[in-house]
Amino acid sequence: MTLPPSKGSRILGSIANVIQDAFIHHVVPIARQLLENQLHVIEYDNGYTIEGRLPNMTKDDITIEYEAPYLMISASKHNGHYYEQSSRTFYLPNADDTQMNGSLEQGLFYLTIPKRGAVTSCLHEDE
Repeated sequence: MTLPPSKGSRILGSIANVIQDAFIHHVVPIARQLLENQLHVIEYDNGYTIEGRLPNMTKDDITIEYEAPYLMISASKHNGHYYEQSSRTFYLPNADDTQMNGSLEQGLFYLTIPKRGAVTSCLHEDE
């Protein structure tokens, strides 16, 4: 003999459906987006350039910390009921953290860091 579902089991089933819906429609895309955040470091004789995609992030969402010789870039965003965070750490020996220069425009992130003691050349036009 099968008993009809009780009111309690219907409520629990509804709660499970809400949780599953929230997970599939919100948590999975956020996790996928964090995996898509790609930052690459390029080393030159006189410094480093870090570039990549940080979609849907603003300058206020990004934190840059340098503790020699490691540079950590963190991006976090509060999105309704969900909090997303991602970070990458780079080994940058001889980086001059007092001369960092960066930008974030339309989800494209650029950061340049010269090396300590690096000689930068400037080209001047002859007058």
